Amino acid sequence: MSQPTAPLIEIEKIDVAEGFNVRTHMDDEAIEQLAANFKQVGVVQPVVVTPGEDGRFSLVAGHRRLRAAKVAGFTEIPGVLGDPKTARVANLVENLHQEALDPVDTARGLKALAEEHNLTTHKEIARQVSKSAQWVSQHMRLLELPEGVQAHIACGSVPVEAERCLREVAKVSPRVAECACELAVRRKVKPSRFVASFGELLEEAAEARFEDKPTMIDPRRVDLGKVVADTKKRCELIDRYQALRPHSSGLVTLRFDEAEVDAARAAGCLIEHKIDRGEWVSVVPFITDQGLAADLCERAIERLEAEVAEQAKRDQESRARRNGQSPGASEEEVKAARRKEREEAKQRKEAARSRNQELERNLLGRRGGTSRKEHALARAKALAAIVIADNEKLAASGLRLVSAQLQEVEVKQLKTSGESKEKVSYADSEQCSEYLRKRIADARSVNEVLELIGDAVVASLLADQEELPQSKRSYSYLGAEEEVEKLLAADIKSVRPRRRSRKSSK
Repeated sequence: MSQPTAPLIEIEKIDVAEGFNVRTHMDDEAIEQLAANFKQVGVVQPVVVTPGEDGRFSLVAGHRRLRAAKVAGFTEIPGVLGDPKTARVANLVENLHQEALDPVDTARGLKALAEEHNLTTHKEIARQVSKSAQWVSQHMRLLELPEGVQAHIACGSVPVEAERCLREVAKVSPRVAECACELAVRRKVKPSRFVASFGELLEEAAEARFEDKPTMIDPRRVDLGKVVADTKKRCELIDRYQALRPHSSGLVTLRFDEAEVDAARAAGCLIEHKIDRGEWVSVVPFITDQGLAADLCERAIERLEAEVAEQAKRDQESRARRNGQSPGASEEEVKAARRKEREEAKQRKEAARSRNQELERNLLGRRGGTSRKEHALARAKALAAIVIADNEKLAASGLRLVSAQLQEVEVKQLKTSGESKEKVSYADSEQCSEYLRKRIADARSVNEVLELIGDAVVASLLADQEELPQSKRSYSYLGAEEEVEKLLAADIKSVRPRRRSRKSSK
């Protein structure tokens, strides 16, 4: 056993000073391993102590070494005297630079250091521990997070980098932030993927089961039957909605307008997580107060009632103007107005006929090379816009399965077999349509527009939906599918993948 150069101190005379150990827990297995090492080579690095009363000492740095020495059966341990004024700094810096602390313990140590030495800025704290002010700020903000979130960051299941998105959610609902972390552990989301997957975690948390489940109401699809708890009020609102929408089913789902969303935001109960995927930005919103959401349901129906009433008023005024009527008109005046309206209608019909004939002549007259060059690209983009608007799931049903720009691939290494496994995330229907619209808007030729919309149609016809789970599949109904397949037969044949036999696919 090598001889330590520092003097030996009796272990029973060393007291652990309150507040100096920044660790909140120690790994028993790691302590056992360190004790076994001490039995072989001794304690090479001395502990740091400050003198106490009656020949005793207070431990400043080396809590793991002291505990492992006790486990190893040592009665003495090498120690050096430290300056009581800088004791906490020494303890914290030692642990930081050995990377022996979890992020939350680090944050607690930084806070204690700042309070003891009256350090008022993160820059001053950073200078004491030889770190950057940004690093100190990031760790200090961890202490503002809910305890449940701190626990996940401390054990490493959630990365420090997730602090920003978790902080924004926790401002509105600490429990929602905790549930997102709990769900990440259930799904075994890698810490490196946590931030990128946070929007999906929030969406799933709204439907998942938790103890003390928080309120999470999506303002884009509010189920009135679930949100309004009062039975009488719920029935009243459903009746009012169905009076506005007589053909609606029993399930009433509202979409809150900007006015209702603004009210939830002003009340401080609206979670808004932005997902930036480069080519598009989407928002995952949730209202966390059921009582307010119920009030907003009534407000939304009042808004719809006002809109319907206003439209009815405009229609009535329009009809009155067409009939030349005014309040209090006599029967003769009404008849005269109607005769006048019929005559005017006849004149309008003749004028419309004349305009339509002129339009026909103009259209025929503009046919030719010059017109094609002048307007063809705009016409092609207009037709593409109509196709996309009439087929909302066109892009999602095919393009996202064949286009890397609409996918995000994560490669996982399986611990058991060592093989690599891909996990693919796909853009949703709205994002796919927006992607196709943008590509078409940027197109510089008619052929490019036709290729883009043609690729979307062919991909919709040929893409294999088996790549997706049943609940995630999306199908587009073109309305003239047989005719489309016949017209595009050669195009489809040129790109259709060959079927692999079972033998070759193994």
